[in-house]
Amino acid sequence: MKKTLLTLSVIAASAAQATPFTGNDAKSNAMGNTGVASASLSSVHSFNPALLSALGRESKFAMTLPSFRFSIDDSDGVVSSGKAFSDEGGTIDQFETIDADAFSVAVFGDASAGIDSMEEVLTSISQNVFDLDAAIQAVNDDIDNDGEVSQASLDELNTQSTNLTSNTTTLDGKTTTANDEATNLDRVVQNTKTDFQSFDEKAFSLGLGADFISVSLPREGYSFGFNISNNTTIGAKIFMNDNDFNEIDLLLSDLTGLTNQSTELSGSMVDLSGANQAITNHIGTLPDPDDYTNGQADAGYQSDLQDWGTELDTLYTNLDTAQQDVNTEQDALVNYNGTYYTNGEVNAPTLENFESELEIIGASVTEFGVTIARDFEYMGEAFSAGVTPKLVSLNIFEKRFTIDEAEDEFGDTATLIEENSTNVVTANVDVGVAKNWPDVLRGQVRAGLVIKDLIPQTFETTSGADVSIGPKMRIGGAHMTRWTTLAADLDITENQPLKYGAPTRYLGLGAEFNAYNWFKLRGGYRNNLSVEDSHVVSAGFGFTPWGVGLDFSGWFKPKSFDDWDEVIQDAGAVAQFSMEF
Repeated sequence: MKKTLLTLSVIAASAAQATPFTGNDAKSNAMGNTGVASASLSSVHSFNPALLSALGRESKFAMTLPSFRFSIDDSDGVVSSGKAFSDEGGTIDQFETIDADAFSVAVFGDASAGIDSMEEVLTSISQNVFDLDAAIQAVNDDIDNDGEVSQASLDELNTQSTNLTSNTTTLDGKTTTANDEATNLDRVVQNTKTDFQSFDEKAFSLGLGADFISVSLPREGYSFGFNISNNTTIGAKIFMNDNDFNEIDLLLSDLTGLTNQSTELSGSMVDLSGANQAITNHIGTLPDPDDYTNGQADAGYQSDLQDWGTELDTLYTNLDTAQQDVNTEQDALVNYNGTYYTNGEVNAPTLENFESELEIIGASVTEFGVTIARDFEYMGEAFSAGVTPKLVSLNIFEKRFTIDEAEDEFGDTATLIEENSTNVVTANVDVGVAKNWPDVLRGQVRAGLVIKDLIPQTFETTSGADVSIGPKMRIGGAHMTRWTTLAADLDITENQPLKYGAPTRYLGLGAEFNAYNWFKLRGGYRNNLSVEDSHVVSAGFGFTPWGVGLDFSGWFKPKSFDDWDEVIQDAGAVAQFSMEF
């Protein structure tokens, strides 16, 4: 049970991805992850250090303390695979359609409830067939003796045919029940196997980001700022091994055989019912002497009566053959045993010694950066440039083990993390430029370009894998008025994942309505151009009277909320406290 719970909990985690170009502030995430030309003063460190100077001197101080970002990336559809168990009509619902007791009662009966078993009903059918044979012989004796069928013999023939019909109907109902329940169980076990296999090599990413402190100090000449931030992702990826399904395959083989045997019995029952119905129908065609000129003495009547009796014998032969087939198939069903189906009961296989593997990976990147920016003029054109040298602490945890080993591996979590972590302290730098054009379309236009992690670096983890961090280049533009901001950003580089996951190359669009810096309403759109169907919509608001307040934002895939598992395939939220004076 512990292993099962662990497996399910890990499936709800996922693969850590590298660092796509994102920020932890509420404004940029609400506006489609834009910010190279439009970030707020307190968030310039994450998007473009040149903005520290390009935003002007309207404010002398800005600080974030702090902002928190939570994100989900389920682009592989791990949650959708899990929903297969719980959705209406899914595996759990299908389990509820199985009535094992109904199968057992249908095949083996219930003495306390006065319900006969298949074997007892078949015994009754055998007696009916025997009695029907005697009734047919009596009818034929009447024909041979006096050329007429007595009413008593005809009544007995009808009675035995009716009794046989009643018992074949009972057996047919039992056979149908057994067949339905065997088919249901076979389907549910197969669907369960398919559901588990659907998790193979799928990843579900959970991320936490924080700007613990971010300070900006715009000044004439050089502007300064610093920030401390962290981005952490953690999760796991499961690699299913077909050997783990061997026991389930054996159970499926049992159930398939049981279903086939039930189907064979159903087919034999159809033949038996048809043979008995043929006799019933034939009884209704008994020649009537009143229909002939000379009555009972008419030669035509005597000939037709003989033919009728002969046909009755033939039909009985067919009935006897069908009854023997039913007897054979019913015995085969009652006595059917397999590896896990024995004596009418299904014994669930014990799944041990899992060979399926679990790979857990976590990455935590902490940055301490100092931003310096100033305005420049070149060939008569004014622009701003900035640089953020930063100290980076990179911690990567990576471990792959079989699910069977999971309980032992997590026995000493601290030791597990210590022995499988790679810790690196390094330095890197972000550089950016920005240019303003005043008085454009009744507002101001700004363009920006930034390169983050300018110095390419590669590290080797404890498992021997190479982890590369490469430059990330993005351009952006924005149009600003007293009341509104429109922004667009585009990644020039495609940013590769840390190990597994989707590469990212974002296109973002955003808008903001600003009411006297007291209330801000934001919306946006983001698309990952590196993969299909990665559209995300975002929204948020800020309440910042007197320059101090809270900002919130959220994003999700634009799907029907009835399909909530698709909505959260790329989703998250940010909460931020900031001040600006």
